[in-house]
Amino acid sequence: MSRAAPALLLLDGNDAEITLTRDGQTLYREPGVAFVDRREIAFGRAALARSRLHPRQTHNEFWQRLNADPVAPAGRGAANQADLVYLHLQAIRAAAKLPKRNPVVLAASAAATREQLAVLLGIAAEAGFDVLAIVDPAVAAASAQPLAGASCVVDVAQHRGVATRLEVHADEVRRGAVDDVAGAGLNALLEGWVDVVADRFVESTRFDPLRIAHTEQQVFDQVAAGVEGDAAELLIEVRHDDVARQVRVPRSALAEKSAQRYGLLARALGAPTALALTHRARRLPGLAAFLQAAGHEVAALPANALVKAAQAHAERLVPAERGQGARLIAALPRQGAKAAPAAATAPTHLVCAGIALPLGAETHARDHPACPGGAPLFRILLGERGATVAPAPDAPVALNGARIDFAQPVVAGDRVTGGELAFLLVAVLA
Repeated sequence: MSRAAPALLLLDGNDAEITLTRDGQTLYREPGVAFVDRREIAFGRAALARSRLHPRQTHNEFWQRLNADPVAPAGRGAANQADLVYLHLQAIRAAAKLPKRNPVVLAASAAATREQLAVLLGIAAEAGFDVLAIVDPAVAAASAQPLAGASCVVDVAQHRGVATRLEVHADEVRRGAVDDVAGAGLNALLEGWVDVVADRFVESTRFDPLRIAHTEQQVFDQVAAGVEGDAAELLIEVRHDDVARQVRVPRSALAEKSAQRYGLLARALGAPTALALTHRARRLPGLAAFLQAAGHEVAALPANALVKAAQAHAERLVPAERGQGARLIAALPRQGAKAAPAAATAPTHLVCAGIALPLGAETHARDHPACPGGAPLFRILLGERGATVAPAPDAPVALNGARIDFAQPVVAGDRVTGGELAFLLVAVLA
């Protein structure tokens, strides 16, 4: 008889968003950024909100470095990078209102070395967290997904992209090789996007927001928030001397700016394969479409994939007996290894306003009789693997209510909306 699943604290150490959950409930989610001066130390969004005003006092590498390199200028209780991790963990515990000793499972990328993990275990213990196990987040997240054959999970952190190869077997997912792609991290991408927005301001208003710290901070804040959403374009407003200036920047412009950095990741991936993108990688403008164009088969992991997998594997992650040290877990049973569902019906027609348009090898929504024409919204493509919907760049297209910006498979019964038009894919059987 199996024991009851224990309450599970899960700490995801990806510094793009350090996240603490308890049984699926989010207790803390903030970027791994610190603002340091002699009077105070702030973490997360509070630190980001000062990063352009006080760049020398803002730090965003400490979770990656995990060493004794000095913090300059030093602050209260923070002489080195490891001190910042300790203080951040204490801030997390305080924000989550946790007691002094907390059993926790740590999700840590394989890009971290064993030496860094050893340092992190010691810091966590001092900060009030008793790490029971260290689990590879790519393996855990993928273990609960219906992956087939060789695959790879793509994630992004502050200063690197991470591609984790998976060995997917009938009953197990195991970590293979890991590519740590410097230069493809969120921090460098944000810098490029801020430059794109600043160029738009100069072109349309003759005002350069990067010349003044407080207007640069306004741009940075809005870009960082905007890319986390799903709008087809970002509306950025800057206020200075009682004058408000606005520009609109399509996500495609941000994607174009990032093409070179996305190329670093694509080269690391090599030959086309089946990819699963984490929610962090998925929201990077244009990344999914870029990887598709490079020949990869792209799927998106749900935002709660890691949390759900940790809950499913709770008995394996949390040992029955404590005090045996943290175990490193890089292989897990496949929770999604179930019988394949019956094949879905491929669509034959695109219906809008009661009119059915037969689908060919490539059908444009703008060619539908109910569509007034103009901008191309999306295409329906029929191939050997079935049907896909491919949105046009920056088109406000949603599949079953969720906005999409890269080609995704569709079946009869799926609904595609573009602008004010709603389309239904149906199958007319002979």
